[in-house]
Amino acid sequence: MFFDRFRDALSRLPDGLIRAAPAATAAEIAALEARLGRALPEGYASFVRSFDGADLFHEAIVVAGVGAGAPRGLLELNDPNDDDAATARAGELTFAEAIVGDRFALDVDGRVIRRRAGSEERAVAGSTFERWLDAVVARERILYDADGEFAEDVFDEDGEELRPLIVLRQAERALKADPGAAEAHHERGVALRRLGRGDESLDAFAAATSLDPGNPWPWFDLGRAALDAGRDPARALDAFREAAAREAGPSGARLLAWAARAAGTLRDDAAAAEARAAALARDPSLVEALARAEAQARLEDDEDARAENEALRLALLPGSAARRALPVLTTETSAEPAPRPQPARPPRPVRATPPRSGASPKASRPSPKKRGR
Repeated sequence: MFFDRFRDALSRLPDGLIRAAPAATAAEIAALEARLGRALPEGYASFVRSFDGADLFHEAIVVAGVGAGAPRGLLELNDPNDDDAATARAGELTFAEAIVGDRFALDVDGRVIRRRAGSEERAVAGSTFERWLDAVVARERILYDADGEFAEDVFDEDGEELRPLIVLRQAERALKADPGAAEAHHERGVALRRLGRGDESLDAFAAATSLDPGNPWPWFDLGRAALDAGRDPARALDAFREAAAREAGPSGARLLAWAARAAGTLRDDAAAAEARAAALARDPSLVEALARAEAQARLEDDEDARAENEALRLALLPGSAARRALPVLTTETSAEPAPRPQPARPPRPVRATPPRSGASPKASRPSPKKRGR
């Protein structure tokens, strides 16, 4: 593998956006493999024979290497005594880390798996190492101008989020490089839904579920898009059931509340009762928790969150009166995409380690000029 796209980006992008280490020697690779107790996967091994790791876009993602000059050590990312490394499944090799703490691993089939920091959430981020690398570069370079600074108008007015049109462009660029990246299909669907293009988002979410069927969150967002304004509640019900089957604990119970919500829209009393019972069996305190969240949203004057929590709470109450009280959700009244520890929206660019929530990613990334450029 010659990594032609990566080499091209390295030569064309402003200085410092990509910092690649010199090639690892055969002796360094052999010594690392001996300590690791396994051979490096071929795609990644080919990369370190050309570049012994790389810092991509001011540490947004750091690809590990094997020698002394690598920006991050591969053994460090695969230390069995490290709690984050210990979450990797058998046969996987963790090779990169994002500044927010997410880690990337190659599974036994050669796919790239993203593991979210602080959770057990996993997503298929790439079909191969080389395609994943090309997709990362294609996605991130959109954010920068010719001087290596953030381009104008990539963030929304308050600087908290990337504009949905930018996220859509990122996802579509990434998919040109790696059509098998389920996560990019998911990101594309979220962006399309935020832009009010719900019918198109359904196809994107469906593609993500096909490529990564074990991940509950593309199923969940497929259900939300299908439920928007009553677009396809039957499909929504099926999608929420699939999501709940793949997510344990309180989050899974809430997904079942969404299934009850979809069944209520269909006026399918049997399906609604089944989903209610399953949700409350998983989390008997769910109705109370939703009521508290509803009250908190009212105090904070967050009408979107208040309406969503009310809709789910009512979906868990039996009887036709509660069913008639359920509002029809629309894209505008349900803008936040997922009840989960991590946001369903694509991860935002950061350069310095921020808290997992509550901080502006834009503000948390020092400009390239502040990094001595």
